[in-house]
Amino acid sequence: MRHFWLASRILLFFTTSLFAETDLQYLIKSHQWGQIENHFRNTNPSRESEVYSLIEFHEKSPNGDKEKRFRYLISLVRGVFVAESSEEEVRKILTQTMPFQTTLFKLSYWKLYTEITQRNYLTPAERIQFLNRLNLEEDPICRRLLDELVRLLAANNQWKEILDKINSIQESHRRYLLTGDTQYRYGKAKLILGDEKAAVEEWINLLQREGLSDSTVQMVAADWSKYKGSGSILQLAPSEITLLLPAISHNDKEALFRTRPELFSSRLAYYEGFKHLTSILTKTGKTNELFRVLRSNKIFVDMDSSWIVSLADILYQQNKFQAAIELLKTFPGKDAGYYRVLTASYDRLGDRELYFENLILYLGKYPFNLFYQDRLIEYLVDRKGEKSDYAPIAKFERALAEIPNLPVKGRLVYWYLRALKENGDIEKLKKELKRYYALCPGSYYTRVIREEFLSIIKESNKPDNPTYNKEYLFEYLSYTAGIPEESYAILGRNLGFVYPKDSYELGNKLGGMSSRIQGHKLLNLAKEYFRVGEDSLGLSLVNFHVKRENLSEEEKDEILVGIGDLTYNTYYTAFHTRSLLKRHFIPDDPILLPTSISVRIYPRPHQSIVSRYANENDISEDKVYALMRQESFFKETATSRSNARGLMQIMPATGRELASRMGVTSYSLYDPETSIRLGTKFLAYLLKSNGNELKWASIAYNGGPGNLRKWKKSVYSGDFNHFLEDLPYKESRDYCRIVVSNFYAYDIMKKYHKL
Repeated sequence: MRHFWLASRILLFFTTSLFAETDLQYLIKSHQWGQIENHFRNTNPSRESEVYSLIEFHEKSPNGDKEKRFRYLISLVRGVFVAESSEEEVRKILTQTMPFQTTLFKLSYWKLYTEITQRNYLTPAERIQFLNRLNLEEDPICRRLLDELVRLLAANNQWKEILDKINSIQESHRRYLLTGDTQYRYGKAKLILGDEKAAVEEWINLLQREGLSDSTVQMVAADWSKYKGSGSILQLAPSEITLLLPAISHNDKEALFRTRPELFSSRLAYYEGFKHLTSILTKTGKTNELFRVLRSNKIFVDMDSSWIVSLADILYQQNKFQAAIELLKTFPGKDAGYYRVLTASYDRLGDRELYFENLILYLGKYPFNLFYQDRLIEYLVDRKGEKSDYAPIAKFERALAEIPNLPVKGRLVYWYLRALKENGDIEKLKKELKRYYALCPGSYYTRVIREEFLSIIKESNKPDNPTYNKEYLFEYLSYTAGIPEESYAILGRNLGFVYPKDSYELGNKLGGMSSRIQGHKLLNLAKEYFRVGEDSLGLSLVNFHVKRENLSEEEKDEILVGIGDLTYNTYYTAFHTRSLLKRHFIPDDPILLPTSISVRIYPRPHQSIVSRYANENDISEDKVYALMRQESFFKETATSRSNARGLMQIMPATGRELASRMGVTSYSLYDPETSIRLGTKFLAYLLKSNGNELKWASIAYNGGPGNLRKWKKSVYSGDFNHFLEDLPYKESRDYCRIVVSNFYAYDIMKKYHKL
């Protein structure tokens, strides 16, 4: 047997035939099981990371072997390769010397524990011994381990051992390590061992935890009643009783509200209790009492205006539209959802003017909601087949003034220009056609507008010197729509003078995130979990850090971009960079962004694979990336609500059919090579069936070739732009616009920036 704890460190420096550590972790993270399998056909694992890669392979690959996985788990934890996965080999772990606990070791230790529990290899006492061997620190595996250990000790009535174990943990680590259930049992241990005051204090602290499950609250309530007497909860002070409301029966709550009116006028001490009480009052229709509680606890109302929006949402779902409006008007806040609920409520009440006003105020604060963008067009344009009736131009201009200049504004700009043309206001139309690009930079609609109004646009000349100032550049882009073949005067030119405010600063900040993360113990550990595809564990650390340090959601996005950069996790880099752009209202137009931002939101992951299958199917790489970006945002393990999987979001049935035609017998739709190979083949077929036009093929990819044929027959009259506006299936309309604009962006990245 070969010992590899030490060998793994020696071979890391002297072996060249094996994968580099980062390469191997990347293959694990991105589910590239075929490459791992091919490598180990003729090579035995020699390092901890190689053994772990085989553990993951045998767990997640279609060619995996459950028994081999179990044997590799025992081997990694034992530190030697074992010949069999016997109960005897597992028991040796209970007395062996424990090594330095790397991230991979802890992951394997927990996976092994789960496996031996399923196989019933160890007695409960031996499982406790097994769990006690791992050192506890701020680590998600340690958190799971402690939760399981305390559960086993409680089941065995070892309350003193629970107290001793938790008391031995560093105070600074407890906040992270104690789950809700563990903290509950810690309080119960104090109670059983005679310290009632400390137990109650622990439980009160527990009940203040955000997101605590109702089942945990019910366990606390059950023990509280058992040890302090039936009905004792109903006699608590208002602040304490509100914390336990989820565990009180409906009838008891009704009796409580009748006999304890001070609940509605008390200044509550705990935010979670405030949320429980206001939620229950809203759901049970006690709006008068709700308003009293809110007025008595203005500090909580002001602390988080989104909670008022969530209560208003409940009232809206109950068809209490006037009550929802009154709530929001009485307790106004800065949350965009405030205007969303007002919009929906006024719509249901039939007040068209207030509906419109709140609709544009909502889109002014959160313009990215495509459903409400469409509702705006439905308000402004009454479409009747070939003929459309338009709202007064002043309404269009009110909306244009309120909504930020972003790509999602494109449809509004397009219909505004059509309204001007329909009204015969040609002079104003000409003026607006000289600046439309500035209103919706990077939008799918910039090229639609140019195509539809080209004859009018060409009545004017392009600016001779488009880089002279911002106004000239946007006039030039309005003339060319940014199409590279039309925009030769600005290709390769420095356009930094027109980049949106904050974009340079944001790019520089993101560039420095990697060093910040590597210099921080907790975030560096999170990075290690992301590196091997354990995203949920990494996220738990990031979320804990954000909460502990009272960071904003924007700062959380910045951290996740940095982690994505460090771990070659394109999804996190791209998704959270885009989220930051949204927060700053920065258009994701690659013409108008610094390279430090544009390369993050329009990356080219798995390029060798994409290039191979794009060439094999005679289609553009950019078309593959345009589709991939919309389908999965480059997340290899993405799974949709309809069970579509992988980078190209292929349905299992479609995957089976494609694989059968291509002679692929064993595959995983999460494997990048499989997903790209099958998805590119399907896209190529759709392109060939639709005149090599991505706009048509994208609709077929999303809605199905059969539906596309049906929609063409019923809606298409020769003008694709008008067809897309009339397409009856919203998802496919939005999908087509996004995919095609992605394609334009990748084309721009290549021709403007040589990337």
